Amino acid sequence: MALPERKKKLLKAKIAVALHDELGRVPKKEEIDQVFLLARVMYKAVLGLHFQRQQQKKNGQLAIF
Repeated sequence: MALPERKKKLLKAKIAVALHDELGRVPKKEEIDQVFLLARVMYKAVLGLHFQRQQQKKNGQLAIF
């Protein structure tokens, strides 16, 4: 199994455990997949904005608002 696949599988397992703890029941595969997708999108959004802001700051282009 490739490393990225193992990381995805581990993240899904962690999500399943967290959902089980929160809901008090075994989460459905669709619920796990929805949270997994949301987690990946949020990570990219936050990391992307952080990286973009750092680049702008480095180049002296930081907008003040």
